[in-house]
Amino acid sequence: MTAIITETILNKSMETTRDSAKARTRRALLKSALQLYSLEGSCGLSMNKIAKGAGIAQPSFYNHFHSLDALQNELSEQLKHNYLSPIRTAWIDMLKDYPTLTHEQFHQRCQHCLTMIFDAAFQNIDLFQRLIEDSLRRSPNPKTSMLDDKATPAHLLAHQGLEGLIGEIKKEWVEIFIQGLSSANRTFEWSEVYLCVDSATAQVHELILGCHQERYSQSQAIEMLCKNFDALFGHFSQERCEKSSILSK
Repeated sequence: MTAIITETILNKSMETTRDSAKARTRRALLKSALQLYSLEGSCGLSMNKIAKGAGIAQPSFYNHFHSLDALQNELSEQLKHNYLSPIRTAWIDMLKDYPTLTHEQFHQRCQHCLTMIFDAAFQNIDLFQRLIEDSLRRSPNPKTSMLDDKATPAHLLAHQGLEGLIGEIKKEWVEIFIQGLSSANRTFEWSEVYLCVDSATAQVHELILGCHQERYSQSQAIEMLCKNFDALFGHFSQERCEKSSILSK
C-alpha cells in the first residue's frame, strides 16, 4: 500500500515538473519571438530562429505551438492585453464624464491616460516602431475596414498576428470610445467614432516617435495632445460645447 502511495506521489511530482518545464519553454519561445520581431520585424520571424533563441530544436516547436501563426496570435493577444488593460477603464470614465468636466479637470485626466500610453510604448520602443511600420505596410481589407452598427468591434476581425496588432488595437479603441459614449447616453455616428479614433491614434503614434527622436519632450507632446483631444472629443458633447460658449462670453 505504501509503495502504491509513494508511486502516485512521484508520478504527480513528475507531471508537475514536466508541466512546469513546458510552461517555461513556451514562455521562452514567446520571448524569443518578441525579441526577434523587435529586431527584424515580421520578415525575420521563422520557427528555426525562434526555437534557437529559446534554446530548443526546431521540431520541438510543435510541442508548444501548432504553427508560427498560432504563436504570433498568442503573443499579439498578450501585448494587446498588457497595453490596454491599465488604461481601458480610465479612458471609458473620462469619455463618460467629459460633458461635466472643466477644461482643467479634463486636462489632468487626459494627461494621466496619455502618460500611461507613452510609458507603455517606451517600455519597448523598438517593438513599437516595428508594429507601426508593419501596420503602414499592411493594406486594409475593404470588407472589414468598417463596422456596421450591429457588429461587435472586438470580434469582427480574426487574429492577424503581430502585423495586424495595431489594427486590432484600433478596433479595441473604437469599442472603448463606444462604451464611454454609451455610458454617458451620447448619440453618435459610427463614422464619427472612427474619425475620432483614427485622428487620435495617428497623433499619439507620431508624437511618441517624435519624442523618441528627441525632437521635443514627452511633456510637450502630451500637453499638445491634451489640447487637441479636448477639441476632438468636444463634438460628441453638445452640453460641453454650450458650456464653453457661455464661459467665453
